[in-house]
Amino acid sequence: QASPTVPRALGAAGVIGFRPSAVNVDLSRRRQACQRSHWRATAMAPRFSDEIHPLLKARLQEPKTVFVPGHRIRMNIIPMFLNVFLPWGVFILCCGLTSFWLLYKESKLVSAVLMLIFTLSFVGVAVAAVARREDPEPTWFSYVALTVLLAAVLGTACGLSNYTSFSRPYYAIQDLKVVHQLDAGRELGQNLLDAGIIYFAANNKLDFMKSWHFKQGTVYCVAPVTTNGTTPLTQSYDFWAVGQDCCSTSTSDFRCGPDWSSMKTRSGIRVLDAEAVTNYRLAVQQAEALYGVVSAHPIFFTWSQNPLAEVNSWRAQAFTNYVFFVVAAFCVFLVGVMVATCKYAWLGRAASAYATDFYSDPDYKTAHMGQPALQAHGTRAYSPA
Repeated sequence: QASPTVPRALGAAGVIGFRPSAVNVDLSRRRQACQRSHWRATAMAPRFSDEIHPLLKARLQEPKTVFVPGHRIRMNIIPMFLNVFLPWGVFILCCGLTSFWLLYKESKLVSAVLMLIFTLSFVGVAVAAVARREDPEPTWFSYVALTVLLAAVLGTACGLSNYTSFSRPYYAIQDLKVVHQLDAGRELGQNLLDAGIIYFAANNKLDFMKSWHFKQGTVYCVAPVTTNGTTPLTQSYDFWAVGQDCCSTSTSDFRCGPDWSSMKTRSGIRVLDAEAVTNYRLAVQQAEALYGVVSAHPIFFTWSQNPLAEVNSWRAQAFTNYVFFVVAAFCVFLVGVMVATCKYAWLGRAASAYATDFYSDPDYKTAHMGQPALQAHGTRAYSPA
């Protein structure tokens, strides 16, 4: 029988201190709840032991990515706008640099800027390629790297085409002088090598009977400008109206330019294309041999009734082409982003790639790893590993 003094002694010693308080009980319950949650999660987690079939183990360990069927993604509107306007801005810059006066006046500066743009574009593509090796998911970074490079190439190509056809001839003619009331029978060509636009005297016209041509793929046609059809006082036919594919190859014929038959037309625009000038010289040499004339310093012009208006139209056409290229590029990049967005979003609308019924798979084996399980109707078949 216990001594009655023991409880009192314990009570006197502070037995109340050994009883769990309300706070201690609450902490103990929370700890037990956390332990039960951890045990439950551990029990439900897949354990990839050696007894699991390799097919099941590989499919369960396959990385989950949002760019596969069954895992839809949410598109970020900011990268989508950047993927439209960043390539478009690069296109505008490259096309603008190569279309207008900056390329004509500061070609080295334009070349340096273009080299920098292309270097950064290739670096972006290289970084995107390295990133894709580590993370095979398609990303907006890969898309924008490719579109920026494409924008630089297309912008430069469109700008150079515009510059060669319209801007460069315009600026070249602007650098030369305008000559008024020139008498082709009294002036030598060597005195007017810096002439860009020439207005001939009233009695000057084309001599169709001394026109000729030179053919090298294209037919290069020439006809001299004379004073009332007479031999020049200088004895040299130095001023020639020219054109391409606008004359006969068997007789004296010249029908070049929209104003070739107008009696009011007596002005011309200087031809500065080096290749064309070389072929026109050959045509003049053949005319010299055929008609027994001399041309010491031939200068070539396209026959025009209003040369100033025609030259100014080149500048207007260059700007019109530039605006067209810019608008077309915006439409192309906008459609590209729309197509890429739909493609990325569509990936998440298909059936899940991870929803696989392993137990009905013909290659999935039983726990004894001996006999394959029976194949259920309508299941997918996998080739044995």
